[in-house]
This record gives sequence, structure tokens and C-alpha cells, in this order.
Amino acid sequence: MKPGERRGYSLLECLIVLCCAAVMLTLSVPGMYRLHQEWTLWGCARSVESSLRWGRARSISSNTSLLFEVSRNGSRYCWIDAESGQKYVNTGRRLPAGVRIESHPARSLRFYPHGNAVPAGTYVVRASAGSYSVVVNPGGRIRIKRN
Repeated sequence: MKPGERRGYSLLECLIVLCCAAVMLTLSVPGMYRLHQEWTLWGCARSVESSLRWGRARSISSNTSLLFEVSRNGSRYCWIDAESGQKYVNTGRRLPAGVRIESHPARSLRFYPHGNAVPAGTYVVRASAGSYSVVVNPGGRIRIKRN
């Protein structure tokens, strides 16, 4: 280093960098919020799908029928033993605020020991970010699609 030479950044240069970072952060926050909403919705739809897959597998493996019940307001769902009417322990799920199962078959879905489902139908999971459909066909196949 030569005499009179300074190392480092001036206060003005630091302020310019901080202002640029603040502008970039301000522009990215709404996008991050929207991304969070979309991931929450996707996670809820996947949760419904995986619960349906669990119920089908449980019905086949235990050689018994199970009912998938959705609450009236669509904020909760659980599995019920078809013969005794008892809820399965730890199968109840509550969806986060703002996410609901908007539409579903009028009767509770029932998986039989062979894996078939009655009534087959579509469960629409909706939030402000959009919606997903979890479709169960009569043979018990479960799939998910973005609406």
C-alpha cells in the first residue's frame, strides 16, 4: 500500500449498496408470499392424497372397509371404521386457515378390502392461490391434478 492510499469502502458506497438491496427485497416480498400460499395449498392437496392412499392400503391389508369423512365446512377429515363407526386414532387432519376441501362426494368415500372405492369422486382443495383436485376412481386409483 502506498502512502495516501485508502482501503475499504466509503460511507456513500455502502449506502448505495444498502439502498439497492432494500429495493430488491421490497420487490421480492409479494412474490415470496404468493409462493408460500401456493406451497401451502399444494401441501394440503398432497396430504389429502396421501391420506386416501393410506386408507386404501389399510383397507386392503386389514381386510376391512374404511370410510373417509370430511367435516361439513371442509376444514377437517378423518378415517372411520365402517363396521364399528369408531374413528381411527391419529388419522384426523385439520387444514390450515384459508384452505378448505370445497367439494367432495355427498356420501363418505368407502374403500373395500379389494381396494375399490364407492362412491368414486373428486375432492377439490381450494385456497386463495387456486385449487387442486384429488380424484378417486371406482377401482381405487388416486391421482391429483392442478385446476
